[in-house]
Amino acid sequence: MNEKTEGTLSVLAALLVLFSAMLDPRISAGLAIVFLVALAIYKFTRRQTV
Repeated sequence: MNEKTEGTLSVLAALLVLFSAMLDPRISAGLAIVFLVALAIYKFTRRQTV
């Protein structure tokens, strides 16, 4: 994944977390944690294979 795609996904994830905060802050916190863990796993696996 190139930097532009990664940046786009990060912005979309941030917007989803932002709008979910209007519904329930606990859902927003959970989504933020899930997205951060998913990004960390992706980065870690990509670094190992390249």
